[in-house]
Amino acid sequence: MDTKPKQPPGDSRWFNPQLLHLKVTLFLVFGATSALTPYLTIHMQSIGLTVEEVASVYLTLLFTSCLSPPLTGYLIDRFGRYKPVLLSSIVLNALSHHLIHFIPARSVGFAHRSVNVSFAGDGSSLLLQGVTCPVQTYLNASCSSNRSISFPTYIADDGTACGNFTIPECALSQELSPKTLFLVEEIPNTTEYDETFWTYLAIRFVAASMLASTLTITDPIALDMVEQHGGDFGREKLFSSIGMAIFTPLTGLMIDACSSGSGLRETVYTPAFYTYDLLLLGSLVSVWLMPIGRKAPSESVMKDTGRILRLPPVLAFLAFLFLLGNFWGFIESYLFVIMKAMGSPNYLLGLTYTVGTVASIPMMYLLESITRRVGHVNLLVIAFFAHALRILGYSWITNPFWCFPIELNEAISCYFMWVVASTYCAVLAPSSLVATLIGIAGMVHFCLGKGVGSFAGGFLIARVGLTLAFRYVGYVAVGCGVLYKLVHLLWLHKYDERSQADSDPGRAVEELVKRRASILPKVDQFGSALSFGGLARRKPEPTHGTAEEQVPLGKG
Repeated sequence: MDTKPKQPPGDSRWFNPQLLHLKVTLFLVFGATSALTPYLTIHMQSIGLTVEEVASVYLTLLFTSCLSPPLTGYLIDRFGRYKPVLLSSIVLNALSHHLIHFIPARSVGFAHRSVNVSFAGDGSSLLLQGVTCPVQTYLNASCSSNRSISFPTYIADDGTACGNFTIPECALSQELSPKTLFLVEEIPNTTEYDETFWTYLAIRFVAASMLASTLTITDPIALDMVEQHGGDFGREKLFSSIGMAIFTPLTGLMIDACSSGSGLRETVYTPAFYTYDLLLLGSLVSVWLMPIGRKAPSESVMKDTGRILRLPPVLAFLAFLFLLGNFWGFIESYLFVIMKAMGSPNYLLGLTYTVGTVASIPMMYLLESITRRVGHVNLLVIAFFAHALRILGYSWITNPFWCFPIELNEAISCYFMWVVASTYCAVLAPSSLVATLIGIAGMVHFCLGKGVGSFAGGFLIARVGLTLAFRYVGYVAVGCGVLYKLVHLLWLHKYDERSQADSDPGRAVEELVKRRASILPKVDQFGSALSFGGLARRKPEPTHGTAEEQVPLGKG
């Protein structure tokens, strides 16, 4: 029997006017998110927050990303309508994020310590004349340069490794002719966790909650509108990726343009905040005009959670998905930090998002055939190695423009990985619990994993420096990938064989691949579990024209 629901009249046209405001809203909301949130880590440093304080902020945001989606779901259930909740969250989202821009920079004094530096015999590393490693990884010369170069550094007397230190490029040509260099280390004299930190944390907590709330509602709205008015869910959600690919590098260009007139040492992030405001203002108009229907009654997730977590392969899957989230959270939080340390311009920071997004789109169309040939677990193992290559790559390069080949790994480690994880849920879980498992997996990976990775990564960077932290985390990613493969070979494979005997995983892949563009994880910076839970749903058989209820994805 043909289970495909009848589409509303006019759906065969290439342009559906009923979905115009949905396209515009997704483009503006996710374009706004990508215009500001990627730059917030380096903005925190620009107002004087230390790496450990940045890590503490991300630890706190872990709770907002886990609590906001259930609260948003409750409000929608309570009022029975999407539009008032979405409009309110957008307004509070814009106001709270704009307040971050007005937090005054911390007043920081510096103590100076002179450092004599020379090149090693091979010319590829620096030798320090002293007894201790400098506290800061950036050493200042008397000349000022927009670009800098990073070198492995050692204490000359005993060979102690100090990690990678960055010096201005101009110092190499102007001051290193006798092969010795007189540099100055600036040691900040500041008190951590002061009024600036607590003010930032309070405002950012509200802002992150409102952002998570805004992003949480978009997928259910898109699902409902596609169901009511026809169309393709994946095609509609593709506009969110287009917005991200455009506005991240565009914001970077505007930041560079404004900063160039304010002095070489000062970066002005005003364009990012005002771009965020303007895009959200446009989305308010679009949402107000959008024909959003009422919400169907929600299913109980808590009732089925216990049944899901009793399955050994599910526990292992969630544990390794949590680890993948750690690596993703680490590099997403500190990628711009290490690129800025290499002297990267801001527009290049934004292009890293564009490369990953564009590279992932053709891969989604190969999802079904690749999954059938390689297998879910093998692809998840490959995701660990892709994370490792991406993280290690930044610890090896000194020229930030090498980011382009490195960022191609993001298509596998981030975008493709989540689609594979979603389809694996359809293999592991009974058909009635697929949506529940995808929701749990989204929370474990995008909430808990990302938060812990950002927090632990910040403290590791504070202890060993940027370059060594990236290198250590990259090696751990390799080890986790090998461990997952061994665990599967020695134990978990028997559960997969049982699941495949009772189901057709190919059907699950076919159903989910129809929504390939909607499952891109980067569109949700804080991992809203409610939106993920809605991905594994299909339209039921029509009984009276348009279907309103959503039922869990079947297994074939």
